[in-house]
Amino acid sequence: MLEADCRDDDWLARRLQELRATYFADVPPGYPIVAQFGIQARYRFGSIMAREGKSLIRVNTLFTDPFVPVFVIDATLAHELVHYAHGFGSGLPRRHANPHRGGVVDRELARRGLKELTEQADAWRREHWEAFYARRCARKLARQSALADAAGRLWEQWLCRPGYRTVDHLRARLVRLGACFGLPADRLPFDVAWLHASLRQKGLSYWFRREKTVRVHGLIADPRVPDAVLDFELAYWLACLTGGTSWPKWQRALQQAGLQNTAEVALRWRGRYWKRFCVQDHPLRSQAG
Repeated sequence: MLEADCRDDDWLARRLQELRATYFADVPPGYPIVAQFGIQARYRFGSIMAREGKSLIRVNTLFTDPFVPVFVIDATLAHELVHYAHGFGSGLPRRHANPHRGGVVDRELARRGLKELTEQADAWRREHWEAFYARRCARKLARQSALADAAGRLWEQWLCRPGYRTVDHLRARLVRLGACFGLPADRLPFDVAWLHASLRQKGLSYWFRREKTVRVHGLIADPRVPDAVLDFELAYWLACLTGGTSWPKWQRALQQAGLQNTAEVALRWRGRYWKRFCVQDHPLRSQAG
């Protein structure tokens, strides 16, 4: 594979066609593929979607910089071609319910002889990507940092309101719920904290695996939110981490813990009121305006 001097969309299309012919020749044709440089992101390197009868593969536009090795681009294209082969964004029959779950992409890449390429690209990204991104996107990062600081101040003002739930309250509820699952306070599988949620984060809680922390949306600090809503969010993660993440497993774990009624109350409230809370009471609405 010869690298061209200019990394443009035509160059990208040629690389994709070479990878497709070499490693994916057995995949039946679905929608015709259009490859473009078109996103600039910190954590997303590529994407595939169906649009107007075509498969659009977009690759991080920062990869046009010659500092990024060609094998990183090839690994990104190969990843998206696996999604294409699996029926995501290609018009082909879906081979899996989820595009990534269960390591289906890594297994497919290895089966097609692309494991070494993927590992080489992963190693380069681990060693170089953060510093490269910081250098290329310094102004963007500075703006994001300033916005995050401002958002943090707004959230702290919100969470310090008299009568609102505190982090200590969260932890006390977690200990009480852990006991329902037979877990003593010193063996709980995670800590709990408030999430300074962005306007895009509509979930009521999120699992941060590296921190082993569940962060609960800051709006739930509001005492107008029933205790059952907070309890269900914590109990859901306890059920997933002790019983399993599939619907039948975590639901069975909730039932065994005697929390089925709590779940029903919480889900009813969420269906009726949560969207209104996010629209009317989110502390970042003033920042967005």
